[in-house]
Amino acid sequence: MKTKDGLWKLSPSGLYTYEECKPCFWIEQHIGRAPMLPLRLNDAMDQKLKERYDEFRRQGQMPPEIAHLAPLRLFSDSARLDEWRTSVAALRITNAADGYILEGKVDEILVGADGALVPADYKSSGDPPKHDKQKYYRLQLHGYALMLYKKGYRVADHAYLLHYYTKDRSDTTLAMEFAAHADLVRIDLEPFERKLGDMVKFLERDFPGASALCRKCAWAEQRKKH
Repeated sequence: MKTKDGLWKLSPSGLYTYEECKPCFWIEQHIGRAPMLPLRLNDAMDQKLKERYDEFRRQGQMPPEIAHLAPLRLFSDSARLDEWRTSVAALRITNAADGYILEGKVDEILVGADGALVPADYKSSGDPPKHDKQKYYRLQLHGYALMLYKKGYRVADHAYLLHYYTKDRSDTTLAMEFAAHADLVRIDLEPFERKLGDMVKFLERDFPGASALCRKCAWAEQRKKH
């Protein structure tokens, strides 16, 4: 959606739609997203992971499932991280020249041996992540990295998806066990900034028409007519 100043308001978590289906991206920005049920279980898992990481942060340790990422460590400024987690305005950046605002809430920040920040995002699922899973989230992590960079922080050339998934889906007990996998995502901010500019140019054009390959476009185009 556009702000009253005529800037497109973009969110890291919503950028993948541009690559998945450009007409859907256009309609989401001009009209809104299709209604969906709230993902309560995912929200609960996300909060549980934040509490888990915060407990290890207080102890000055890494959670054992990602200890192999050393010398990376957890970002130690809990108060600042909590602000970045809870307020979309905390890391908001404005690019008036290209015509957009980028804002969003980050899950986790790791820190390299050289002090560079490494954005990370928790992802929970009932299944192990597929080999191409990160394609859905690559732009999201780039968004976090760009916001941190524009706020004056030194940012690493990589980020992480921190996957948590059930070890055994056939287990019928309530004591469900989880496995974890840290997925490295390479970060390159220069082409990402160009892509954001391309997104804005695309949004300034007329609706391109629904894609015949996308089921969501039918809902989007129908709502546009009304």
